[in-house]
Amino acid sequence: MSFKKLFIYFAILAIFCKQSFAQNASNLSLDQYLDQVKGQNLTIEKSEKNVESFELLKQKAKLVSAIKLYGFSEASFAEQNRALQFFRYESVKYQNNRLGFSQNSEFGLNSNIYYSLNNTKYKGLNSALASSNLAIQNSQAIPVVELSIPLWQNLFGASTRARRDASFYENEAQKLNAKALSIAELIDAEKSFWAMVFAQKTLEIQNRALNNAQKILNYLSKKERMNLAEKGDVLQAKAMVESKKLAVKQAENFLKISARNFNKKRNIENENVAEKLISFDIQKLQNTKFFTQKKSDRLDVKSQKAQVEASVAQAKIEEESNKPSLNLYTSYSVNQVEANRIDAVSSTLNKNAPTGKIGLEFSLPINIGLSSDIRKGARLKASADKISYREKLLQQEVDWQNLQENLNDYQENLRLATQIENAQKAKLENERNLLTRGRTSTYQILVFEQEYSNSELTTQQIAQKLHELIAEQKLYQQSEI
Repeated sequence: MSFKKLFIYFAILAIFCKQSFAQNASNLSLDQYLDQVKGQNLTIEKSEKNVESFELLKQKAKLVSAIKLYGFSEASFAEQNRALQFFRYESVKYQNNRLGFSQNSEFGLNSNIYYSLNNTKYKGLNSALASSNLAIQNSQAIPVVELSIPLWQNLFGASTRARRDASFYENEAQKLNAKALSIAELIDAEKSFWAMVFAQKTLEIQNRALNNAQKILNYLSKKERMNLAEKGDVLQAKAMVESKKLAVKQAENFLKISARNFNKKRNIENENVAEKLISFDIQKLQNTKFFTQKKSDRLDVKSQKAQVEASVAQAKIEEESNKPSLNLYTSYSVNQVEANRIDAVSSTLNKNAPTGKIGLEFSLPINIGLSSDIRKGARLKASADKISYREKLLQQEVDWQNLQENLNDYQENLRLATQIENAQKAKLENERNLLTRGRTSTYQILVFEQEYSNSELTTQQIAQKLHELIAEQKLYQQSEI
């Protein structure tokens, strides 16, 4: 094979590959566009991060009754007040350490288990106790168990569970709100896609109408030069061409606006869309079956329900916290004293010097009327949120019914619009044949051209609206998250 033939072969292959690539790159389906939006839209990215964050923040509810590990270590000293004459020393040093577990259970029992290890050392001790090594320096090991049971406020853990529920449902409501924002943005992006399809189709229709009007003008101008057409017919055709130029300009402006919104959803700042979008599948739209039952409540309704639960829990917290406090408490400890820490710890369980106590503590707000008002206010807030939730449920049902009726109405309108478009097309083609034989007026053919273009636009516009309504159905298809 000669070099020239080889060069031609590779050139043809390159052109074919380039055209094939360009053809594949120029097409953009709805799913591909939505994938771009999901990956590049800042509102969706922000919302998804909020969803993740509030899902994690819901774990705060578990901390209300979680077991807590705590501890401290403290060193201190004190010099003696010389007014104490019997027990004389220069100074005393203390080292106090504590490590323990505490829990406020969901049923109201508050428990505290800890271990204290304390060290005391006197300097310059001058008393009858100075001969005792334990008096000069000692270590105390003290295991302690403390229990407290509420008998009025927070009875059976009512307030504790309410704090848990309030924390959980407040973050759940925030999470659902964030998810609703993400879904709404995605649905709006889908509407932008179909608006762009309509804009591209509108420009295509107007350009074709302008081209047909120009053909009529050229035809009549030729006949006028042959003295076979009236001057008035030519002027009418010119007017039609100018009106179609205006329609094309308006369609171009509409396309730019649609393109900006289209690109904005995928975080692109541009008024041009290089890709060729799919056309409306009119036949498929006419035969589409819509689901007639909601698969779930809208996310904003679910969020409102969670907010009601949070308000009920907050009302319970206010009610409990403003009740009189009556607690039964008890504790038991063992105090083991040795000369050093190791001995004190090792002999802890010898039960040397056990200590115990049991008692009641009571607290009552003096301003009883103020506490009553606070409780009433919290109950009213919860009641108002319940009413708001019922109102949202009712509005959701109304919106759902309107959506179903609009879907059916627009689908029927699309069938009628398609029939009208076909009739207008047949009428126009027949009139064009009559025009070529000089058996119709210029005015008539121009009117038919206009009517056909309008019927095309009407069909496309109804198809766009039907796609928007189908997109809105996704608001009622969100499963629990």
